[in-house]
Amino acid sequence: MEKFSKNLFTGNKITTKQQSDYLLLIGKLLQNGFSLNQAIKCMSYLDKSQDIFQNIYSDLQQGLMITQALRHLKLSPVIENQLVISQMNGGLQGTIVQCGAILKAKAKQQSKLKELMTYPVFILGFLILMIIGMKAFIMPQFSSGGDTAMLDLIVRVIAIVVATLVFGLAGFIFHLRRKTEYQRAQILIKLPVVGKCYRSFYQFSILQGWGMQLSNGLSLRTICLQNQKFKSGSIQNVLATMILQDLNKGKSIREYIKQEKLLPVELDMIISLGGGMSELSQDLLLMSQLKFEETQQLLKKLLRMVQPILFGVIAIVILVTYLMILLPVYGMMKGMN
Repeated sequence: MEKFSKNLFTGNKITTKQQSDYLLLIGKLLQNGFSLNQAIKCMSYLDKSQDIFQNIYSDLQQGLMITQALRHLKLSPVIENQLVISQMNGGLQGTIVQCGAILKAKAKQQSKLKELMTYPVFILGFLILMIIGMKAFIMPQFSSGGDTAMLDLIVRVIAIVVATLVFGLAGFIFHLRRKTEYQRAQILIKLPVVGKCYRSFYQFSILQGWGMQLSNGLSLRTICLQNQKFKSGSIQNVLATMILQDLNKGKSIREYIKQEKLLPVELDMIISLGGGMSELSQDLLLMSQLKFEETQQLLKKLLRMVQPILFGVIAIVILVTYLMILLPVYGMMKGMN
């Protein structure tokens, strides 16, 4: 237990892996018969380097909901809202375990991505340093003529492209952080390559929340009124507000589903089939599970694309390196002839 606590509670920043370990351990304690207060108290005993669970336990003693107390884990708004919905409609224990599994899968994918990128990035960095060294120390030794002018242009173009990509990515990330969760989601799902993965994950979280609420016997209007209490600008808050506006205007929920990109088109088909609340909730929960599996498959495909793309970039850098060596030599031989 001491070894586990040392490995689990290290550092001040809460990583995705730590968040997943925290939630999974809480879920396992609850499954083994611990009460919520006992589980959090047990976690506070393990937490020797941080005061996270001591703060959570203190909040619980003051009468706050567990979902409010878990703010100390610094979970994403999507995860926080899922926990709130589950506590209000039942199934908190299962949702904690599932959210922990989601974060664990995310941490695993991040670790795999770092592992895949380590070797190609090292080679790419070494080649770039070699090109800079050749450009600074070897190239001036050759008589620069018209043959090296094109090469200089290629090097400048590559440098401009790299700088544009770096600053563009930094600016894009800064732009996203200034947006609300709903606005950020609308941007991310439109991105090439990774947009489908984000869309599947957001659809999973939305459908799961609605499925749990419907299984508790809530009507659509009641669900929207309940979700409006979430943080302003969050996905659940914005969707609930827009759906209520359409319902008040006499429009059907199916019309909104067709125009909202965060909702799957299959949802319209499920609603059109009819059935009771229990059947609809089961269908939504099943579809949310399918969307979660689809997200995992898309992530695996993205990871498989990382190394080929990086090795393609490495091939281009190697080609430029050879040109830097051979073109000056060819120019000197041409001058001798």
